[in-house]
Amino acid sequence: MDNIEKALRDLVDAVKSNETVERVTVTITLKKPKPNKAKPKDDK
Repeated sequence: MDNIEKALRDLVDAVKSNETVERVTVTITLKKPKPNKAKPKDDK
């Protein structure tokens, strides 16, 4: 997550210094970890 925050800060700095940029859209999609199917939970 720290890498994402640093990249966004770097992007802000780059956009501030470029007057031709009108708009920036960033989409970040985080994947949920897949459940471990090797250990079934049977309480029977």
